[in-house]
Amino acid sequence: MTRDTDAQALDRLIEQEDVLQICYWYQGEGFGESFTPLAVLPFLKSGEGDVAKTFERLAEGGDLRRDGGAYVFTATGRRKAGRMFFETFTEFQQASHGECNAGCCDGDEPCDDPTHDHHNHAHG
Repeated sequence: MTRDTDAQALDRLIEQEDVLQICYWYQGEGFGESFTPLAVLPFLKSGEGDVAKTFERLAEGGDLRRDGGAYVFTATGRRKAGRMFFETFTEFQQASHGECNAGCCDGDEPCDDPTHDHHNHAHG
């Protein structure tokens, strides 16, 4: 493989992962259970034709399947997308120092209510 071919293959892999994560987010936000290249296009740098090819590759790989004019997750694809989404965005969802991870406390003061067993304050 040449350096350009390697770079193109890497770009395709990255776009496939991005599409899976966008679809996972899309579904999680309640926007629907099926996806089209046009629906995820605003979140990607590629053109519509390239995104359509990405959807086809994901279907060929077993992560998505065609459902009429759209695509839906396979069970394997949904698990894979969820795992990638979690790994990518977990650190962005952590509370900062002194903030309540449970989101039940306001202000800059740390939550020190011992009855809140679900609190796990970040330190550092």
